[in-house]
Amino acid sequence: MSFPKHLLLLLVFFSGSCPVFAASFPILPEAQVYHTVGSRGSTYSTGALGLSLHLYDEPEGPGRYFHLLALSIPAKTIGWNSRVGDLYLSESGSGFEIGVHDQWVSPAGKGATLSLRKIQWPQVRQGDTELGEGSSDILHMGWSWVSGTPIITVWLMGLDIASLNLPHDRKLEMQFALGMRTAF
Repeated sequence: MSFPKHLLLLLVFFSGSCPVFAASFPILPEAQVYHTVGSRGSTYSTGALGLSLHLYDEPEGPGRYFHLLALSIPAKTIGWNSRVGDLYLSESGSGFEIGVHDQWVSPAGKGATLSLRKIQWPQVRQGDTELGEGSSDILHMGWSWVSGTPIITVWLMGLDIASLNLPHDRKLEMQFALGMRTAF
């Protein structure tokens, strides 16, 4: 069983089968979808699934959550090939994210995230030449806000600093992302 399947199993166990435990130690499901573009040519979409653990609420400030997400990056999104740097993906990438998320009550629906992401690129190519595997280490700084009532979707914006460890090359890249996540 792979890492994302283990995470999904934990999600199902804690969110539905253990209401007493969840009431005193809330563990909430988390899902995200976003698209990233980078200063060195990266462009890819990411789906994320995981858990958020409610740590505490401050009387005059935000509620704080710890989150762990499994990331999946398809080789193609709606017909467009995904790229990392100036290389194309031959296979889907995967990884994980670990971080903290603050959610404010006043102003309602505003949030901020600081996290680390690790992504593995199993096979990248340049033209028709397969070059091998790569990875990315990403420092993610994100902001979120809600719009409308009832609140179903939380909009995301991220500014990331990525270290691209590609075959024959290492690059630093600034990345910008837009997307949405589940509301909690």
